Amino acid sequence: MRTFSAYDSSCWLEAKLYAKKEQPLRYSETKETDMLEELKQNEFSRVLPLFRGLDYCLSFRATIEGNNPGRIFVDNTDNPRTALALTVGGHLLAGDHNNQKTNEDLRSFIAEQIFTGQVHVKSSRSMFLTLHPEVWEAKLQELIPTHDIIRRKRYHYACNRVAFDWRSNVPAGYRVCRIDRALLDDTRIVFPDSIRTWMNINEQWGTVENFLEKGISFCVLRGHEVVSWCTPDCAANRQIEVGIITHPEHRRKGLATVSVAATAEYCLSHGFYAVGWHCNELNTGSWKTAEKVGFNRDREYTEYFYTYDLVQHLGELAWHHFQRKDYEKSVHYFEQLFKQQEGHANDTYHVAAEAWAALKNKDKTLTYLRAAAEHGWKYLEYTKRVEAFSIVHDTSEWKAILARMMTNAQG
Repeated sequence: MRTFSAYDSSCWLEAKLYAKKEQPLRYSETKETDMLEELKQNEFSRVLPLFRGLDYCLSFRATIEGNNPGRIFVDNTDNPRTALALTVGGHLLAGDHNNQKTNEDLRSFIAEQIFTGQVHVKSSRSMFLTLHPEVWEAKLQELIPTHDIIRRKRYHYACNRVAFDWRSNVPAGYRVCRIDRALLDDTRIVFPDSIRTWMNINEQWGTVENFLEKGISFCVLRGHEVVSWCTPDCAANRQIEVGIITHPEHRRKGLATVSVAATAEYCLSHGFYAVGWHCNELNTGSWKTAEKVGFNRDREYTEYFYTYDLVQHLGELAWHHFQRKDYEKSVHYFEQLFKQQEGHANDTYHVAAEAWAALKNKDKTLTYLRAAAEHGWKYLEYTKRVEAFSIVHDTSEWKAILARMMTNAQG
């Protein structure tokens, strides 16, 4: 499952910088590379034995069955021993991890083809990598030497029976609808940008027709505006995986739970025996929603996250460690980020100030609070509530910074 919030544990900078500028992708198009060989669609099944340990990643099976776009690269097309699959659910690396020649080819392929954006399935600036077997982790610094690793614990959930009565929990003024051709063709229906850019049907399913045939989803509307959408991510082997996005102005009303429950209920009564859900460990809102609907956690696993642009990746590293309250590492990467590039968003400076405040460094705290204010930070009340900033409350500069933030808020 994919969920989104401004300070979600997934893709902090990706969420801020993401823009879909590329044309929608069709199914895999073979391209010659000097490093790895790409399998054709009818050859995908050759790598099934390599990925048996990743059965919980339904996007791979969806690629094999041709239900969702995907590409697979191998060391040898006739007898693959190592494979890298690009799916709508992320990148999956499996097979023999001890072949030095293959690993050198992988390193070149990742640097020259994937991190440059030349080879992809969905428009993205990031790699979400899952490994099998897990001993591949010891090779990651060799495969991607330019970027430090971001390890994220993930949960996989499955639902076989809905335990939430969504019909009795639809708030007044809202209604639940299935996403079908009539709704998509209705010119009165509005998909706000925060929702429309989250789910690109052509990228996720190849075509709208394929989406309508194989994907099931429900949304919540307020008037003619879609305010919450349980999106189908992929489908295969009588299973489907879903995601959820809710408009910021309509959150905390239970709409996500309603739309997910409606979708899961329909799927389970129309040919699917399980509905899947993936989320990050720190995204408590996501897994609590899943459990409320009736999903059961059946696995914890590790995902390795890389933003292709090194400067952006430093920001992701800083935020990743800040979330985990590892402030020493957080400020280490913030300092690298600021050395690499000037002129960041005001919240970047504000988080850096929070990290330095947690480490009791007055000078650095004031430096980055000042930078946040100078770059337009206007959330004065939030700043005043940060307990760690108490170390600078007795300074004259603290009052000046608050005054600047107040000016920003007043426009």
